Amino acid sequence: MPVFEYRCGTCGKKFSVLVGMTAGEEAIRCRHCGAEQGASKLVSRFARFRSEDDRIDAIADRLETMGEPESASEMREVVRELGKAMDEDVSDEMEEMFEADMAGELEDD
Repeated sequence: MPVFEYRCGTCGKKFSVLVGMTAGEEAIRCRHCGAEQGASKLVSRFARFRSEDDRIDAIADRLETMGEPESASEMREVVRELGKAMDEDVSDEMEEMFEADMAGELEDD
């Protein structure tokens, strides 16, 4: 099923609508303000579904070519990307663990 992006003519915000293949011409309602008229379809990039394994593999490949992170901010960015690549929302927990490790508060197993 395709996802189309629209911009509301009333509030100006962008929103997405999942459209079924057999869908008729139904009114598009803005998810932000509820307006049913004035939404214009936007041209958006093609999105390809990638599984969690594919996303993590892509980050692992990047890490192999990148070598050791040169700064704490570079490592933090990698941790943040890895958190986003996982289906579960663990990016905040990973960020806290990174901060604790940088402060020397984590114990080595």
